[in-house]
Amino acid sequence: MKIGVVGCGALGSYYGAKLCRDGHAVHFLLRSDYDVVRRRGVFIRSLEGNFHVNPKCARTPGEIGVCDVVLIGLKTTANEQFPKLLPPLLGKNTAVLTLQNGLGNEDQLAALFPPAQILGGLCFVCLNRIEPGVIQHIDHGRIVLGEFAGWPEPRTHDIASAIRHSGVPC
Repeated sequence: MKIGVVGCGALGSYYGAKLCRDGHAVHFLLRSDYDVVRRRGVFIRSLEGNFHVNPKCARTPGEIGVCDVVLIGLKTTANEQFPKLLPPLLGKNTAVLTLQNGLGNEDQLAALFPPAQILGGLCFVCLNRIEPGVIQHIDHGRIVLGEFAGWPEPRTHDIASAIRHSGVPC
């Protein structure tokens, strides 16, 4: 599965790293951490076990191209960047899964892109970004996800299965 991660702070980096470690083609869209993550990769420190991955790194969405799934971990204060960041990542079958804190993120996405492509996720996790490319997982990690526009689709179950297979309860 080709997965684009938009918003590679603690949340996006942690879940992206878990999926990368499980063998998915994970692409991190990075700004300030680009050089460090490209050179050293991402280190996850966790009581569940430390690990290191080398995701693909990009400075622009066009470098990544169309994905099967786009995970959004941006701070909600950056949602105005959706129209610039997301279109190069989206094909007609791309699932957009927002893992952002707060209410209304799915509505904002559905106002810009087909509602049938939007999924919402609620993360129960404690994380810290220690330094560029280093994430401390303190506890938990569970994701509850669902379709914005209706009942679960087969792809909803496929995404949940991929997340579970990466070691994250979902």
